Amino acid sequence: MDKLYKLNEKILDNYIVALLIRLVMGIVFIYASYSKIIDPISFSQNIHNYGVTPLFLENIIALTLPWVELFIGLGLILNIKYDACLDIAIFLMALFIILISQAYFRGKSIDCGCFSNDLSPQEWGEKRFDMLKRIFEDIVFLILLIALKLKSISIKE
Repeated sequence: MDKLYKLNEKILDNYIVALLIRLVMGIVFIYASYSKIIDPISFSQNIHNYGVTPLFLENIIALTLPWVELFIGLGLILNIKYDACLDIAIFLMALFIILISQAYFRGKSIDCGCFSNDLSPQEWGEKRFDMLKRIFEDIVFLILLIALKLKSISIKE
């Protein structure tokens, strides 16, 4: 674990690198929230396609999650409640990875609803490949968020 902290310090010691990661992750969360805020009905259908939540929760999630994502993105960029935003972002990113992975392994071929709700119908294989790309991207995002968290912890010590 000590080696991980040292590697993280070397990479993120540069204020510019940490700031760029914060900006990128903030923009990702803001961008992800946009289509969901505009069209919560489509987002609710995307949630339903995962088959893991009761119907009454799908609408609540569809109405609240996009705003949480928007506030996380703004918090990361503007350094408002930064640690709380970072903790919630890490939790959500891990949750997104688990949800998309379980859908993939259960043989579902769905649009994740991450960045667009009005995708045109695609071939089953293409959607499954898109799910794998989404899982990989989310893992990269999770690593970046964890690196920011480790940097935040090391600053406080």
